[in-house]
Amino acid sequence: MKSALGLFDRLSQAGLLDWRPPVDRFEPFVSIVVAVYNRADDIGSCIESLLGLNYPRSKYEIIVVDDASEDGTPAVVSQYDVRLIKQPHNVGQSAARNAGVAAAQGEIVAFIDSDCIAEPVWLSELVPYFQDSRNALVGGYVSSFFRQSILDRYEEAKSPLNMGEKTLFGSGEASDFYVPTCNMLVRRDVHLRVGGLNEDLRVGEDVDFCWRLKEQGFRLIYVPRGRVGHKHRNRFTETFKRRFDYGTSEPVLYARHPAVSKHYPWQPACMTSFFFCLCGLFFREPLFVPAAVLIFLWDVIAKRRSYEAQIGIPVQLKIMLEATVVRHFELLYYLTYHLVRYYVILMILVTILFPPIIPVVAVLVLFPAMAEFFKKRPRLSFPVFSMFFLAEQASYQAGVFRGCVKQGSFRTYRLKFVTSRAQTFSHKPPMPRRAEET
Repeated sequence: MKSALGLFDRLSQAGLLDWRPPVDRFEPFVSIVVAVYNRADDIGSCIESLLGLNYPRSKYEIIVVDDASEDGTPAVVSQYDVRLIKQPHNVGQSAARNAGVAAAQGEIVAFIDSDCIAEPVWLSELVPYFQDSRNALVGGYVSSFFRQSILDRYEEAKSPLNMGEKTLFGSGEASDFYVPTCNMLVRRDVHLRVGGLNEDLRVGEDVDFCWRLKEQGFRLIYVPRGRVGHKHRNRFTETFKRRFDYGTSEPVLYARHPAVSKHYPWQPACMTSFFFCLCGLFFREPLFVPAAVLIFLWDVIAKRRSYEAQIGIPVQLKIMLEATVVRHFELLYYLTYHLVRYYVILMILVTILFPPIIPVVAVLVLFPAMAEFFKKRPRLSFPVFSMFFLAEQASYQAGVFRGCVKQGSFRTYRLKFVTSRAQTFSHKPPMPRRAEET
């Protein structure tokens, strides 16, 4: 039974199976915890969305924890039929959320940010996933509330809080899976058992919390349902300063969790073929292209023979050719995304010092940008999207470098090449949120 459930999980994550909970009525008591600090203009609309949920009102409570706001936030909260907890001092969103959990009566705790708007089906779509006793935590979809400016449209497509359109599972201490606390549901007893959110962390506490859960054997799941709309910062300097802050926390997280690492599948044929193509660009020698094609075709034939030997039946060459093209594209996307994510500033500096390498760098930079553009299909032109994309990567990696220097360790840059088919790509580094976002 356990192996069958694991197979269903893998099929679901691959997009071949739609994993949904039973349709039976399941409505445990839920405690919604909202940590807030100086959000008098936003907290009212957040609470009103929570009061308008289609979940039975007798089956949930709303706990607002005011983290010693200096504006009129407590007065606004007092106008609504919710529980208000006032912190004597500003101690950060982790401590505020932990205080809310300590006062909670529900067996499920639901976290949402004070600048988020929950859709009416928020709880009714996410809570049923706890019918699977394996699930300790469930994360839901985070969409962008603002959608007007060009920066809004970029955030709509590339928000670090949006975990995508596919169901994802997190288990095992080596996984870098996490969900943001702006849309996170967790069993209260599990939250208390692992010690809650780390109050020493002002950035990255949600990533740390998820990783600690996995290290202790708990199973986490993300589903692209139960939407909340996030009122993101929509000014250029604030947006990319936030990306910088995200980056500073990554070295801290990897230092605290040595079992977590970045993995990349070792595929010599794909990497050699790509290397030959880059050599053709650099040396302006077209003979490198046929060499790359021959390596690719050799990989197709070798994989076809391998699969036929495993399954004992012939595999059409066309099917294997198409599958290998897709596989190579994915591998190159994740490799170039990693390079741009952590080295684009260095790559640009190298082109200034050594102009002949410009075509190679252009391919390495534009390949993941184009892949993201066609994958996300933003309401932006490609040049505008690329500008924001590169600004985001440069801001993030500047933060990572600063965090590494401060931490005294550069382990976060380490990329492990693995040969096991069980390993998956680790292409999206954790992008935890700032403490100010309570």
